[in-house]
Amino acid sequence: MALAATTLAPDRQKLHSITVKGTKIAYYESGQGTPLLFLHGSPDTYAMWLPAIARLEKQARCIAIDLPGYGDSTLPNSFSLTLDNMADFIHELLSALAITEPVILATIDFGGHYGLAFASKYPDEVRGVAVSNTNFFHDYHWHSFAQMQRVPVLGELMMAISTKQVVANSLKSASPKLPDSYLDSSYETGLGSPYVRKTILRMYRARASRDFIGWEDRWLEYAKRKPVIVLWGDKDPFVAPPFADRFGGQVHHFTEYSHWLPLEAPDRYTDALIPWLASV
Repeated sequence: MALAATTLAPDRQKLHSITVKGTKIAYYESGQGTPLLFLHGSPDTYAMWLPAIARLEKQARCIAIDLPGYGDSTLPNSFSLTLDNMADFIHELLSALAITEPVILATIDFGGHYGLAFASKYPDEVRGVAVSNTNFFHDYHWHSFAQMQRVPVLGELMMAISTKQVVANSLKSASPKLPDSYLDSSYETGLGSPYVRKTILRMYRARASRDFIGWEDRWLEYAKRKPVIVLWGDKDPFVAPPFADRFGGQVHHFTEYSHWLPLEAPDRYTDALIPWLASV
């Protein structure tokens, strides 16, 4: 917990932006070596990865982006959030960053949707994938909050009452070990931002579990051929622990942590990840 609380302030010199598919993408870069691309979930930004990057930047070139529509990244109305387009987006992002060697992905939540789609569509561009608390299977049933956000008007009403205290209480209820420092610092760039609120509604309404039909098979083929590690917080109220065992590769269950494992226990997360990185 202390690590998470003391590493959330970014080095501003490591913050950059780049345009990809007509979208301005903000990103944080630190370290050297094999490129390691971090893909966050909702309602987060690149900052959720800072505690982990503090321990991984000596092992890899760490690049954590704000996904389209989150943080300081834009999301034009014409930008599609389909799995296919997001896979192409990551492909073009790496090209824009002049990364020509295969990358390693660290993914969570919606970042898992996009990262696994990219690995499935462009397997030769991905050295290995770390998966945390996400879904990529057609038989997954949305959690109650997601179901409500997918409903027009009801979703907008939910966003309208998402004050800082309401959000903090909700996230703490779902993930009691989330650092208070992160809850305090992330609201303005997350659910406190009208722009991000619109992004979240677009994102949930653009994704149905049936979208993973076909993609899940391509992912499992990838996982048979390339290194995969699954790092899973078992107290996640959004995605049940048995899903962890379906992604292939090494699976590590963390029974005392929840949905935001890299934030709740960055030391435990990276202790498991570092030896895997060395073997990829």
